[in-house]
Amino acid sequence: MTRISIRKFQLIKVFMHLLPWPKKEINLKLKIQGGLLSLLFLSPLTHSAPLKIAILDTGFCSESLSFPKNIKIHPSVDLTRSNNFKCNDLKETDRRLHGNWVLKQFLSTLKVKEEVEVFPLIIFDRNAHQQIDSWKKAFTNQENYHLYIIAAGMRRTKELASIEIKTPLFVAGATIGRGIGYKTLLWPQNQYKNPNVFTVGNFSKANKDLPARPDYTLINSTQMKYFFSGGGDSDFFKGTSRATATAAARAINLCYSKFLKKNGIQTCLKENSKEVEIFNDKEKIKILTL
Repeated sequence: MTRISIRKFQLIKVFMHLLPWPKKEINLKLKIQGGLLSLLFLSPLTHSAPLKIAILDTGFCSESLSFPKNIKIHPSVDLTRSNNFKCNDLKETDRRLHGNWVLKQFLSTLKVKEEVEVFPLIIFDRNAHQQIDSWKKAFTNQENYHLYIIAAGMRRTKELASIEIKTPLFVAGATIGRGIGYKTLLWPQNQYKNPNVFTVGNFSKANKDLPARPDYTLINSTQMKYFFSGGGDSDFFKGTSRATATAAARAINLCYSKFLKKNGIQTCLKENSKEVEIFNDKEKIKILTL
């Protein structure tokens, strides 16, 4: 029961007490109070817990970010147990703060008034490498979260493939570069057939010179479930990582209660999806966004 619900019940109780109840109706009064309390627990407008989101990425320095009071950001947890950087020593453009860029974009797009808790989890070690153990730790207690936001991926292994994804996640589509080619298989991107896995691609919006167009470095674009803008020319943070942060926030804006219940998410997103036309090699194609 939330603080708001408790306050509502206290006000109802005071109001009930002030009413002129005859003695023979005292029992009825108690029954009504009990019924009202039950409704507060069962009401779909009252949530027993905030929406809990895990963001898997590099470093985070959330102290530098501004966000409303209904959002709580927990201290980051280094699943690699190797990082020792200090936020004051890093410039905002430092690649080690990629996780912070994702978090900032997510917060700037999130518009809900309900309670949200964010759990930043570091899966890149001090040398910017990933280990299977860190990923496994991140998915050990999936029931603790309502949603994962992942702007990263790791080469598929049997160990990773054995992880059953039960909690919804938004993951950035892989792009060419940094040792990744067209035939590279990344996890969890390769789990796109799982209804809990929402793969996100990016596109460039139309400008005065060019129409809306896809990101030509994106791998397996047909496996992307949603597409969002990867940022404009003046944006520092671009690409599928930015698109994924935007996608997750938009999805929560539209389907907060569904994510909280972990039920009806796919239907809610489908009902709120819309088509966008882009040009791919002069061919007009349609993609889905929210």
